[in-house]
Amino acid sequence: MNQHEKNDAKDVSKESSATESREVEKQEAAGQDNDQGREIDKLKVSLEVCEVACTEWQGKYMHVLADLQNFKRRVEKEQVAWARQAKAEVLLNLLAIVDDFDRALSEHHNRERTADLDNWLAGFELIAKRFYKFLHQMDVTEIDQMSTFDPHLHEAIVQVDSEQHTSGDIVDIIQKGFMFSGEVLRPAQVTVAR
Repeated sequence: MNQHEKNDAKDVSKESSATESREVEKQEAAGQDNDQGREIDKLKVSLEVCEVACTEWQGKYMHVLADLQNFKRRVEKEQVAWARQAKAEVLLNLLAIVDDFDRALSEHHNRERTADLDNWLAGFELIAKRFYKFLHQMDVTEIDQMSTFDPHLHEAIVQVDSEQHTSGDIVDIIQKGFMFSGEVLRPAQVTVAR
């Protein structure tokens, strides 16, 4: 083998090893591309799973938020109802005192009048007026429909025969009835004609 042939053999050997190197590099690159492709696919799947989970959590959040708002509204309504009920109970107890004032004043108006009694009655009448003024401020009013019996406004205590009244008419008022904010606080106790 001459020098030229030796050089050619070296060149061929270098070329074949360069070719082999390139092939190895291509395979490694292809392997890396496959690895990167697999990694990207895994990330895409993971992203889709996260997006689905995010959508589910958003739905749950909206549901819980709606429940919370409904709860708040219900609690506010209940608080208003409780406050109204507590106020109604206090006012109902106050009506017993007003009734006592009315009975005492009507009883003493029938007695013989003296200067002391007149002064005493004037003081009690002022107190009674203040009670009625307070009731009016609290939106408590007397039931003024007192001609015909209405079971929503009146409580029939006694039925009597009356030639002056038709059946179902109110003959006498035993105890005044009162409304509170448009609802019956205490029905009027009445005597009704048969």
